[in-house]
Amino acid sequence: MKKIVLVLLALFIAVPMVSDAGSVTSRWDMTIGGFVKFDAGWASQGVSGDYMFASPESITNNTNVTDKWGNTFMAAGETRLNFAIKGPDGWGAKTSAFIEGDFRQGGAYEAFRLRHAFMKFDWGTTDLTIGQTWQTWGLMPSFNLLGVNELGPMNKGDRLPQIMVGHKFAKNWSLKYGLISAYAPQIAGGNRASLGVTTGTSQQTIFSYPNFQAEVGYSSDACGKIGPWMMQFALGGFAGKNKIARRSAAAGTEWYDDDVDNWGVAFKGYIPIIPEKKGNKAGALAITGSGFVAQGPNAFFGPWSYDGYVSGTAIPANTSFSAYNGTVTGFWSEITYYFLDNVFINGLYGYARYNWSDAIRGLSVPGTGVAGVNAITSTDIQSVQHMIVNIMYDVSPAIRMGIGWTHLMTGYANVQAAGGGGKSGSLDAARVAAWYFF
Repeated sequence: MKKIVLVLLALFIAVPMVSDAGSVTSRWDMTIGGFVKFDAGWASQGVSGDYMFASPESITNNTNVTDKWGNTFMAAGETRLNFAIKGPDGWGAKTSAFIEGDFRQGGAYEAFRLRHAFMKFDWGTTDLTIGQTWQTWGLMPSFNLLGVNELGPMNKGDRLPQIMVGHKFAKNWSLKYGLISAYAPQIAGGNRASLGVTTGTSQQTIFSYPNFQAEVGYSSDACGKIGPWMMQFALGGFAGKNKIARRSAAAGTEWYDDDVDNWGVAFKGYIPIIPEKKGNKAGALAITGSGFVAQGPNAFFGPWSYDGYVSGTAIPANTSFSAYNGTVTGFWSEITYYFLDNVFINGLYGYARYNWSDAIRGLSVPGTGVAGVNAITSTDIQSVQHMIVNIMYDVSPAIRMGIGWTHLMTGYANVQAAGGGGKSGSLDAARVAAWYFF
């Protein structure tokens, strides 16, 4: 009798679940996609699997506890869920929309956050995109990484609110241009002070002009393809301004402002040196990468972005000032070789560096003995390098496995305060990952 009751109870619970299966609907044609992702590994410093920089190394009489011990990590926060919608035509264009999120919300790794939310109008050779999605300039999504945090400081790309127009012409050429937000809503951003500060000596960005971005590209299958990738090159950039305000005394004194230019240029490319043969990638070889120079890249570089700074001498109360922005240069590159159609190895290297003067790094201004005003502090990062090797195995169209090793080196603006360590550090991380695509 107990068994019968249990079976009936199980059926009672299961019936509404089964009846709801596949009942997700929309006014238009909508598909659900994404993947479940699991990461596990070990790091030589006390960091999580979301590493991007190495902590300062311990030096004599200045031990950094983060550098002293390693750590293990497991997480599934990179899991993603997306909705792709195809709607009715509008203005003579095919219309669509895309929404995607993952669980890497800053400060709460397993909280859901928005990645993409955009609509698109496609007239064939011309298209219009409105919403939050990848930047155009410098983005080359051909990298193969075990963790999305890797290569983060090397202009790997970020998702920002924007209005973009794209054109295809002369068969192999394309042009994209439009306006993009200087700051993403979810990014606190570099050393920017929060808006609303009203007391004390302060500096903050008070107004962000929309940035103009554009890119011209060339692509061709004359050299063959590897999967969806064919030979392609592109040159692009962005330009804009920020307004920075400052006062040198306590509440009640006057605020002054100055505009500072933001700009960036990037060249990117992908070359299938040995293309796949008849759909089989065994023996295929490719190189890809992107190089850049930028001033005040803001949200384009996510957590490694610094606002404009003021001149390197002391500012008397109630006087105007001049704002400047440091430039950052760098690149990333990747070489990929397929042992089998579904087994391949990737070697990656990335480097980026901010070009700050001694005054801005918190040292004295040459010839004056005066410390820089609102200078970059010793804890701010000046350079970073990523060296990565990994092997990936596509078990089936739904399952991918990977294993890899990452070595990070980071340089800081100056030696840290007591208990913070020196002015550089290194991190090694071993990582395994598994994806289930749906």
